[in-house]
Amino acid sequence: MKNTRFIFPKILLLFFPVLMIFSCIKNDNFIKGDAKIRYFQSAVTDTTQNFFLKGIQSGASTVYGSNSNYLVVAGDSSYTITSRNINTGVDVASTNYKFAIGANYSIYYTRKTTTSPPVLTVFQDNVKQSLDSVKLTFLNLGYTLGSKVIIQDDGKAFDTFNMQYGDRISHTIKLSKATRISFTLETPVSTQPSVNALDSLPTTTSKSIAISKGLVYTVLLDGTKKGELQMRLVSSN
Repeated sequence: MKNTRFIFPKILLLFFPVLMIFSCIKNDNFIKGDAKIRYFQSAVTDTTQNFFLKGIQSGASTVYGSNSNYLVVAGDSSYTITSRNINTGVDVASTNYKFAIGANYSIYYTRKTTTSPPVLTVFQDNVKQSLDSVKLTFLNLGYTLGSKVIIQDDGKAFDTFNMQYGDRISHTIKLSKATRISFTLETPVSTQPSVNALDSLPTTTSKSIAISKGLVYTVLLDGTKKGELQMRLVSSN
């Protein structure tokens, strides 16, 4: 029988240089981590929007008062984000942004006034859950509103505060039977209808929307063409 004591050392000696060669080759197919983005059409005076990343349409057409689901894009990457009126080929708003790996973002198509040009505003979303609490991020994009918005909680989880256009304020609260978050204008218009409140389960009236612990919400404040306050509740998880 042949002596095989030296076979394995010889194999290792042959394999080692090959391993060194491959370890020096640049991996051009490295896949970067992901980020997630979603689009909002928040301009009541504008038509349906199409959104684009680097000139390529991203997601479906978005009508006023709606938003897309989160879409996955490459993280650690910079993008030119644009929007166009549906069925047109001309950009009406544009911005540049770099998305971090593992982060979530919301992109809002809005205006600052009824006569100013449309803009794209990007916010990073904190979607980390607190199982015993509810996380609320209030955002006022009501450019048709004539006064600030007052936010009040009957359960006193936070002090009453007001918001002007562009303000973004977050609160993480513990729900109670007394929780009831309401929204009013400092100077309401005569045609102002009732605005849904945010309520703990079960809701106390038909004019309220239930919120649940363990969830993360965006509370989007907006205005009608008449300057009436309205509120949208959007879940982030």
